[in-house]
Amino acid sequence: MLKDTKANKIFLIVLVVLLALSFSLAKGWEGRSRATRSDRDFEFKANDTLKVRTIANDVVIEVDDSLKRATVSIGGNERDVLSVLKTTSNLSVEVKPKTNWFFRFFSYAPSTLVIELPSSSLDSLDVSTISGDIRIMHPMKARTVELRSTSGEIDFLTLETEESLKVLSTSSSLSGSGATSNKELEIATVSGDIEIQKVRAKDVQLKSISSDVEAEVEIISGGSLTASSTSGELELDLRANANLNVQASTTSGTITFNERDQEGKSVELETGSAQETVTLFTVSGSIELTY
Repeated sequence: MLKDTKANKIFLIVLVVLLALSFSLAKGWEGRSRATRSDRDFEFKANDTLKVRTIANDVVIEVDDSLKRATVSIGGNERDVLSVLKTTSNLSVEVKPKTNWFFRFFSYAPSTLVIELPSSSLDSLDVSTISGDIRIMHPMKARTVELRSTSGEIDFLTLETEESLKVLSTSSSLSGSGATSNKELEIATVSGDIEIQKVRAKDVQLKSISSDVEAEVEIISGGSLTASSTSGELELDLRANANLNVQASTTSGTITFNERDQEGKSVELETGSAQETVTLFTVSGSIELTY
């Protein structure tokens, strides 16, 4: 009979941990298979609202015109709790990890939340996650769009809004093919890069603290662009605009217009009737403008 020694206690603790890890990993692999995914469908019409909230789960939004209803899919396991509420014109989806699952922190691999919509036209799209990625796999149109992630990446194809478009992150990169708004557009991150191939809006804000901002921007007539970065570079293509009023300034960086270095730390430029106001600012990063 084993004596109740300190070594025996340590051995038993290690054995329990190993067994728990083995069980958890097996459940994790089981949860990744298609056969264990949970699919639910809901009525969804063009110009309805979609609101999504997760903590660690990646969010993938797709559009299939052949669908009659929206489909919400997530791994069918005991790690995540899926809550879906559908009212007349609003679909709300929320995923949270179970807090009472012992040893969850050893092997918790959140399942990807996949939402398939029958229409790419919405009233509003509102997606927020803490550490999960957000991926929009189809061109989307809406009255308003807000995508927000703390540490997960945000990638989209094209987003088009009538009123407001916001893509916000704390420490991850933001990338897309096109972002358009008839009114306000804001793309901001603290430490992730911003790479948008084409931006078009009335009032545009591009902000980063320690990373680069790269975009081709078209300002709707009479609108404005504000782009700033503390230590990152601003690389902007404004050749789609003929009437610019540009004010560019930096504390210790450099300013380049059309591949020509500018003298001083503050430079002004006007083209055409100067109806579109452009304000560019960095502390230690460089400003590279093509117009």
